[in-house]
Amino acid sequence: MKTNFASLKDLTQLLPDTVVVVDEQIKIVAVNDHITTLFGYDPQELIGQNLSLLVPHRFRAKHDEHFKKYLNEPSVRTMGIGLQLFGLKKDGNEIDIDVALSPINVEGNKMVLASIRDVTDKMELERRLLKKNEQLEIINSELERFGYILAHDLKSPLINIHALIHLMTKELPKEKSEKLKEYIAAVQNSLELMTSMISGVSAYTKAGTSEKGEDLVDLNEILTSVRNLIHLPKNGRIDVEGELPSIKGNKTKVLQVFMNLICNAFKYNDKDAPRVLIKCSGKGSHWLISISDNGPGVPVELRKSVFRLFNKGNSVRKDSQGIGLSIVKKIVEERGGAIMIADSPMGGAEFIFTWPGLTPTIGAVAPAQVKTPAQCPFAAKKLL
Repeated sequence: MKTNFASLKDLTQLLPDTVVVVDEQIKIVAVNDHITTLFGYDPQELIGQNLSLLVPHRFRAKHDEHFKKYLNEPSVRTMGIGLQLFGLKKDGNEIDIDVALSPINVEGNKMVLASIRDVTDKMELERRLLKKNEQLEIINSELERFGYILAHDLKSPLINIHALIHLMTKELPKEKSEKLKEYIAAVQNSLELMTSMISGVSAYTKAGTSEKGEDLVDLNEILTSVRNLIHLPKNGRIDVEGELPSIKGNKTKVLQVFMNLICNAFKYNDKDAPRVLIKCSGKGSHWLISISDNGPGVPVELRKSVFRLFNKGNSVRKDSQGIGLSIVKKIVEERGGAIMIADSPMGGAEFIFTWPGLTPTIGAVAPAQVKTPAQCPFAAKKLL
């Protein structure tokens, strides 16, 4: 690019960024008026000065060395690729900058045009995000520790109390009063409820922690596992529309999501012939998965709050802890997806969630694995 000093000065004024032109001795020969806004200098103050004047003192020796190397092999490129660059203002304050370099020819002289942009706000945001991520890692570590305490240190005494009550019951006269039987039953129910809550909170604290070793998880196998872990209520049915794929993820967590959503669909269903319908389709880089039912549905005003920990929505069931959906939301969002509730085409609720990942081959669904009714007392099974 050939030009002269007059046209060069006019050109630099037209550019939106701060522009500094230096010669082969790394001396500043031209700047535009944006230099005042960015560095606080009047343009005439910088003419003839070394470019390192705009660089913090600790970087000046290295800066001149790198710049000389650039002059030996000039090209249009960003300065300090992969490095964090700083500028020094006239008042002594430092700012984060991006610098783009372009070799130019001015009246036969080799020079370099440096276009400088203030990225302090952007870098500050990145630093805040990095700090937040570090804080989140600490919180997740503490949550995992908290889950361990719940599962071990708190559950063990409850098991001991349960055993002591059993021994005390054996020592009591066979002809116990009805009132005593009622008290013993109430204590046992409270212990079971508390043990169930501890298990739920422990599962919740572990749900957001990332696990190593992601694989392609066949959703047909997941559905088979769910059917083996629960029994459907009388006349209950699980149907699949279309084909289920293999998705990328941790198998245990995928099972937790399907287990909680399918169990809830039957647990809160008020129909004589409860039904669950599962659908899955690809959408961009995500899978779109829905699990719908023909139950009472979820009121619009409760569709966000039911995902909060310990929120039971409008449920009055004593065995509801308000934890299952929180676990589902945490797993889905930790994977980079999102979950929502809509009206089901069958009249109940439809839980729809996205799951980022590959677009693998869709496998065939074995109808016998997903449509055969079975019997199940939910009282004997606990949700994950």
